[in-house]
Amino acid sequence: MGLVVPPVAWAVTTQLGQITPYMDCRQNFPWTVTLCAALLAASIAGVVASRTGSAGLARSERFITDAGFLIALAFVLALSLQGAATMLLDPCQR
Repeated sequence: MGLVVPPVAWAVTTQLGQITPYMDCRQNFPWTVTLCAALLAASIAGVVASRTGSAGLARSERFITDAGFLIALAFVLALSLQGAATMLLDPCQR
């Protein structure tokens, strides 16, 4: 279940990235960075939870879990890069 969190968090952040820069510019509060950081923390927690719960599985189940873990880590990397980009770019420059 925890391996589902990173792709969903990335999709939510991608969609909110279309809306929150306008809120950032109007309200002078970094909503985009705040939401991205919260979803990044949730996705890392999901990966850690799924990794700790995978002990004692058969070899084929372990392989599937490890493959899902690597895919989830790719989404965590994409989410962290997206968060870094929101900190570097000025939302009012659109």
